[in-house]
Amino acid sequence: MERNLRKNLMVVLIISMAILFRFALEYVFNILWDVYAITTVLGFVIRTLFVLIFVIIWLGITLRGDSPHSKLPWLLILTFEPVLGITLFLTFGRSFQQSFRFRKRPLMVNANYITREATPQERPVDYASYDALVENIFHSAHQSNHHQPFKDNTRVEILKNGEAFYPELKKALRSAKHFILFETFILRSDQRGREIAELLMERAAEGIEVKLIIDALGSARTSRRLLSKIRKSGVELIVNDKIYFPLFNTRINYRNHRKIVIIDGHTGFTGGMNIADEYDNSIEYDYYFRDTQIKLEGAAVRSLTALFFKDYYYNTNHFHSEDRYYPETTVESQGLTQILQSGPDSKEAHIRDMYIKMILNAKRSIKIMTPYMALDPETLSALKIAARTGINIEIIIPGIPDKYIVYKVTKAYITSLLDANVKIYHYDPGFCHAKVLIVDETIASIGSYNLDNRSAVIDFEITVLLHGHGVDTLNEQFETDKDASTLLDPEAWRKRPYFTRFLEGIMSIFTPII
Repeated sequence: MERNLRKNLMVVLIISMAILFRFALEYVFNILWDVYAITTVLGFVIRTLFVLIFVIIWLGITLRGDSPHSKLPWLLILTFEPVLGITLFLTFGRSFQQSFRFRKRPLMVNANYITREATPQERPVDYASYDALVENIFHSAHQSNHHQPFKDNTRVEILKNGEAFYPELKKALRSAKHFILFETFILRSDQRGREIAELLMERAAEGIEVKLIIDALGSARTSRRLLSKIRKSGVELIVNDKIYFPLFNTRINYRNHRKIVIIDGHTGFTGGMNIADEYDNSIEYDYYFRDTQIKLEGAAVRSLTALFFKDYYYNTNHFHSEDRYYPETTVESQGLTQILQSGPDSKEAHIRDMYIKMILNAKRSIKIMTPYMALDPETLSALKIAARTGINIEIIIPGIPDKYIVYKVTKAYITSLLDANVKIYHYDPGFCHAKVLIVDETIASIGSYNLDNRSAVIDFEITVLLHGHGVDTLNEQFETDKDASTLLDPEAWRKRPYFTRFLEGIMSIFTPII
């Protein structure tokens, strides 16, 4: 069942407005034609203009550099209902990189926002003690993503569920002496949301610099009264891409899904958890909620800081690069830590591409936990190729969904994966929201990135690449979660009702835009 009621209502409102717009146009045209008896020539001109708009949009979609897989849903909608299709495309389908708000932000292009990290050409990491796979993955990520790998100077701690995360978060917030940089997709007005908000306001009142970025759509349910209180407290509150009118506005589609917290430049958090009660199982909820967060201490935090200020710059057109935000800090630890980011501001799907590289370079095993599995063709092919070459692939998906329609899309890909000998598990205790990828039990990724097309190319995402530390904990947690899950039987799965399979097949067509 969908928990994000306001978000659902927003989508329903947009589609309803698009449908009303379609009938309003027809109604107005009929009035002009029948009541005012407009001439045949004027009627021909109006129809020609509409056809011209339709052709321009059709050609624009066809000529775009997107894959055919991404173009098909829009072309189908345009074919069957042109007015509705044009309205929805101009709202959800236009390119982010063609928007004015992106074109006037030059520091977002080609990683120009990174000012405190070594470039790939400088080769700051000595990979002599690592095998070829590790060097290949981390160096390739540095080349494409520009955030450097940090070796033996960052401590990591894996936090399971909100019961572990929120106490650590509150402890870190209370320890801040200079600044707190806080970014989240969802900030609720519930118990946990108010606790964190009150703590941020308290620290701001004590003279600590506090910057808070929340996403307008993700935090649509947040109380206006709470947001007003936060603003008045001295916290610098930034609402990412406010939505004033939903139709013909690309802001509704391209959302900031990242979760980043930075304390004084030396401690940071990221992962899958937002600020809401459902992530903390110590608070009564309808079902068990499984998620994973990571705490960083040391040099790699500067990558989190750079990414936070990129998002700050996008929303305010003001870029911070002062030394005080990037203190020299090193915590002794054995391992590699690297931040990866992706979003519609780049022509490359950085995280998706690194996932594919990791999957195709695996030698023994691939372990994945994901809440959503609306796979793009590239990721689906990589998984099937790896499975058919003998790699043991295990994927844990929710036993209880939080979004019914998206869950249908997830199920649409199960048959193809089962046919390739991929093992799929239903997480029986409840909903698993963790986004984890582990290759050969030695390299892991943990962050906000879902295994779907939206995370790949539409939303702004973050993940942390690990080797040598944190990975053992993630492996142990994965095995525990797998023991609590049910392995799907391929034969039983193929006997599902025909209508269910038909519905899932239809939904899968629209994977690129869901």
